[in-house]
Amino acid sequence: MRYILFFLFLFVQFNVQSQEYLVVNLKIQGNKKTKVSFIKKISSIKAGVVLDSLLIEEDIKRLKRLPSIAHAYYQVFYSHENKYNVFYNIEENFTIIPSVNVYTTNDDEFAYRLGLYEFNLFGQNIIFGGFYQKDIYSSYAINFRAPYLFSKQFGLAINHQDLTTQEPFFFNNTTADYKYRNKSIEILGLYEIDFKNRIEFGVNFFTETYSYKFRATSLDIPQELNVDKFLYKGVYEYNNLDYYYQYVSGFKSVFNFQYVLSRDDRLPEFLIGWNDFFYFKRVGEKRELG
Repeated sequence: MRYILFFLFLFVQFNVQSQEYLVVNLKIQGNKKTKVSFIKKISSIKAGVVLDSLLIEEDIKRLKRLPSIAHAYYQVFYSHENKYNVFYNIEENFTIIPSVNVYTTNDDEFAYRLGLYEFNLFGQNIIFGGFYQKDIYSSYAINFRAPYLFSKQFGLAINHQDLTTQEPFFFNNTTADYKYRNKSIEILGLYEIDFKNRIEFGVNFFTETYSYKFRATSLDIPQELNVDKFLYKGVYEYNNLDYYYQYVSGFKSVFNFQYVLSRDDRLPEFLIGWNDFFYFKRVGEKRELG
């Protein structure tokens, strides 16, 4: 009797498994710049896995969060037996974005910033770009961010900037103007825990330089100051946003934590932490095909 039950159990298990709907192929349509290999790399649905509508919906939401994609939707077609083809349809954004900012300095002088960013470098959704700034002095920054550089979960961000401005500093009811320069290099590791949660952690090494220019001065006011500092940075993000073209709905929370210390023992170390909350509610609907 025991052997009969055992073989009956195997038969039931085999019959249940044989009724599972399987994905025979994942096909990508509509993409022009974004690589098919990249879309498949970050997708949970792949050839050979069980057809799961929840995983498909999650994939589509992840794709719509990418800056290179304006909209995405899916279709499922019967292939043969219990196997199905899944199609991901992509509508892309224009991803080379220039920026121009015009403003005035603290002394009401003309200043500007010119920037250019590519949000889908090599079709891998890598963000790369920078800006040039003229605020009395020349400054620049270069930024690289690849959330899926190594895998579906691991990425990297590298930022370099050399910013120089003229800033007023206050000393015991007196004011002195300084040439302030902040030169930094930042390296961050990016990790996606799951669809809704991600973290990033890294270090920023920067040098602050102060050079006296004019206005009030005394023996108590330093003429030059050069300080090397380290900033350890951590970010935790909860993201449950859903996009429909330009329309956004859902909740997002971003917690930032920074620990700053200096090589100069005279300067104190300190902690900075803050949390940004975002809530979006879509009012009304505009439906389109797909």
